[in-house]
Amino acid sequence: MTAQPKKPEDVLQTADDGVQECPLTNARPLLTRLIADAREKNLPSALTVRKERKIVLVTPEWYEEARAALAQQSA
Repeated sequence: MTAQPKKPEDVLQTADDGVQECPLTNARPLLTRLIADAREKNLPSALTVRKERKIVLVTPEWYEEARAALAQQSA
C-alpha cells in the first residue's frame, strides 16, 4: 500500500507574518503552486526544515526592490 499524497491544505501553513510555509520534504509536488502564489498573489513562500525557514520564494521584482533598498540603506 502506498501512502496517499498530502493535500496542499494539509501541508501549507500561513505564519503570523503572512508568509506561506511548506516543509521542504513536501515541496516538490507543490512547487508550481508556490511559484504561482508568489507571481499571482504576491504571496511569498518559505521552504522549511524542521519548521525552520531555509529559503523564501519571492518574485524577481520583490527581490530587486529588496536589493535596491539594502543598497540605499548602506550608502
